[in-house]
Amino acid sequence: MKNTVIALAAAAALTLPGLAGAQGKDLKIAMLLPTSAVFAVYGEAIMEGFNLALEEAGNKAAGRNIVLLKEDNKEDPRTSLSLVRKYIKDDNVDFIVGPIASHVVAAIRDDIHRSKTFLVVPNAGNNDVTGKTCSPYIIRTSFSNWQANYPMGLYAAEAVGKSAYTVASNYDAGREMAAAFAQGFAEKGGKVTAEEWPALGTADFAPTITNVRGKAADLDTLWSFIPGTSGPRLVNQVSQSGLRSGKLKLSGPVFMADELFFGAMGDAAIGMLGSGHYVASIDTPRNNAFQAAFRKKYGNKVAHVVHVQGYDSAKLILAAVEATKGDLSDKDKLRAAMTSVQLDSPRGKISIDPKTGNVVQNIYITEVIKRADGTLGHKVLRTYDQVRDKGEGCAL
Repeated sequence: MKNTVIALAAAAALTLPGLAGAQGKDLKIAMLLPTSAVFAVYGEAIMEGFNLALEEAGNKAAGRNIVLLKEDNKEDPRTSLSLVRKYIKDDNVDFIVGPIASHVVAAIRDDIHRSKTFLVVPNAGNNDVTGKTCSPYIIRTSFSNWQANYPMGLYAAEAVGKSAYTVASNYDAGREMAAAFAQGFAEKGGKVTAEEWPALGTADFAPTITNVRGKAADLDTLWSFIPGTSGPRLVNQVSQSGLRSGKLKLSGPVFMADELFFGAMGDAAIGMLGSGHYVASIDTPRNNAFQAAFRKKYGNKVAHVVHVQGYDSAKLILAAVEATKGDLSDKDKLRAAMTSVQLDSPRGKISIDPKTGNVVQNIYITEVIKRADGTLGHKVLRTYDQVRDKGEGCAL
């Protein structure tokens, strides 16, 4: 009997060697995220959403235990590139998840492509990474900078007014987001009359406010993108300056005024217009269930858009690993699995465009309101259904 069992086991291993080996091997995922400096708050949020999804799956996919590798990438291009090379060559990871910033994803693109290691991008919106520098091995679950901001330009010119002033941090994402807003704005007859490009980490926006004040009489909207804790500082300082006492409407990507920063902004956030792919107040059974699970795990904390990006990044990986039955050796089959999955996300239906690797999703135009109970939330003013970035220059 003992010899028979051994023979049967050996026969099974010979029949499905790849599958048997895959199921017995840990699934290694490297988290290329910051735990320090300007972008740390986003890195923490990605991890919280990601870990919730893993917990829901029992920390397994297709029978494989999931192991996370984590080091602070400091959201620095050189540090990130060094970590990517280590994760690929020394740790032989199955997936890398990250980074946060557009200039960092640009820095690691070539090593990802050459090594054929799948990179799941949970935040960085760099247009080119799913455009002219796209790769079969780069999948983005968050947004492109164009995708999240072009609709706001359309909406603002139609519903707010034809004159805008833009203020964006002077790095890749800031420039791309401002350009996307300006494109949509111009297409509906609007005009950006002035631009400003403060450095990352700027805390005092007095010079900007002085410049805006000089044009305020003719402005309809002040559009801005300032990442990290500097964003609330800009909104608070603009509000304290009295610039919002007239017709001037503040606008920007939704993460300029959402659950992440409500505490830092208070009533200064009220009335701000945002464009993006998620707000916590989306009233659907799927989102309500997600918010309940998130509050249970994280001490009654409300999940915001970056949490959802981390959550959906894990969900996509889990679904693709299940679809391939845990055998990730065939890169073409794995990519086909990742681009054929449709997720019932808290943000609504999402999928990955096989032509670009970028997520296809709804973009919501929202306004910050104060609810009857005194808490802040969002009212959805318009939904642009299943917005697809064209991925200009991508030839997959």
